[in-house]
Amino acid sequence: MKVKNRLAAAIAALATMGHTAMSSLRNEDKDKAQGAQERYLGFQEGLESVDEILLKNTLNSIELPEEPEDTFLLDTFIDDIIINWSSSNERIISINGGTANVLHPRGGVDQKVKITASAFLRDAAVSRDFEITVAALEDDSMTIADVLNSKVGSRVSMHGIVSAFLYASGDHPEYRAGFYVTDSTGTVYVYGNMAEDVEVGDEVYVSGIKSVRFNTPQVYNPYNLTIISRNNTPSWDAVDTSKTVEEIYNLGKDAVGNVYEFDAHVSKNQYGLYTLKDINYKENGAAFKYYFAGTITPDAENYASELRGKENQIVRVKFAVGANQDWDLRGDVLDIVSYEKEEEKDSQESWEPF
Repeated sequence: MKVKNRLAAAIAALATMGHTAMSSLRNEDKDKAQGAQERYLGFQEGLESVDEILLKNTLNSIELPEEPEDTFLLDTFIDDIIINWSSSNERIISINGGTANVLHPRGGVDQKVKITASAFLRDAAVSRDFEITVAALEDDSMTIADVLNSKVGSRVSMHGIVSAFLYASGDHPEYRAGFYVTDSTGTVYVYGNMAEDVEVGDEVYVSGIKSVRFNTPQVYNPYNLTIISRNNTPSWDAVDTSKTVEEIYNLGKDAVGNVYEFDAHVSKNQYGLYTLKDINYKENGAAFKYYFAGTITPDAENYASELRGKENQIVRVKFAVGANQDWDLRGDVLDIVSYEKEEEKDSQESWEPF
């Protein structure tokens, strides 16, 4: 009986040792498998690194003209590498596939443009920027006073500051119908979709066609626009600050195309049309119908929002005078200099509310 018990104990011990040995073997296999997987992943990462190095070397081998005179070519495929190109200023350097088209700006100021090459190979992607300088053509710009006096249909070029927008409806850039440009000699309206590309305060060079719409001079269909600098203050040297609404209105045709600064009373009719009248306005006196930088609609939060809710208030404005086909004077507010609530004027003898 004792022999059987010893034999059973020995068999159990051997079984335990075998199980332990097998477990050790399995753990060792697991470690080997994990190590192999890590080496494989490391190898894959190494492959991507090699691709990235290849892309960098390829992009570094590309040479572009630093000051191109005209159109130049761009590599879009090198071996198995795909290269896409983009321009920071499509008006100056536009890219069409493997061709870069250069438009030399006017205004006497060279333009720097960033060209970006984005290269791809398998899952790897690398980019490189190139700085290109596009030389400006000779400044042939006219003063805005000369533009206003030029013949209808003639090509004109001018240099000035964007001073206001005219909106078709809401204040999003896509609704801009045009913009005003101001220099020390005057202000003119520029009609065209290039209004989406500029902001108030931009110093610009603009070329277009002199035209007249509703008896009001403008520059139509601008074909060249160069932004020279940003965040500038327009020069209002040509603004006449000496006249009242009545006096301006009595000038008739001679007032059209000019900018005046005056104090006025703001009113709005049931159709949402705003008018500017003299502070001491009399019945049947002169009144300017106006659109504050655009058509005002009752539900649109557009550039006129500064005057919303300010009916029956006093404003001091810079006003560009235009006319309709019947020579009825109207225009656009380019700038609100200040405004006061009506009750603040009630105590003054010159103020006669209506």
